Amino acid sequence: MVIYYLEKMHNEEEVKLAAHDKAFAKIYFLKKEVQDYKRRIKEDDYEPFITKEQTVSLLNSTIRQLYMWNYIAKLIELDYKKIDYLN
Repeated sequence: MVIYYLEKMHNEEEVKLAAHDKAFAKIYFLKKEVQDYKRRIKEDDYEPFITKEQTVSLLNSTIRQLYMWNYIAKLIELDYKKIDYLN
């Protein structure tokens, strides 16, 4: 019984760490996408067969995803506050 509890606790910590890493990696790449879409719009550099309006739509969608992942990361941080994962 004690061993099962320790294993479960260890797995929960692994899951929290994996969720933390996933969220912040996703945020990093979404920020890169936002920068890329903004650059494309500014320089009128669109993919073949993609209009400016579609690129703006992609930018807006990516920004919405970024807000969502920031919220998820905040929830993970609040849940994770008792564990110092930076060490």
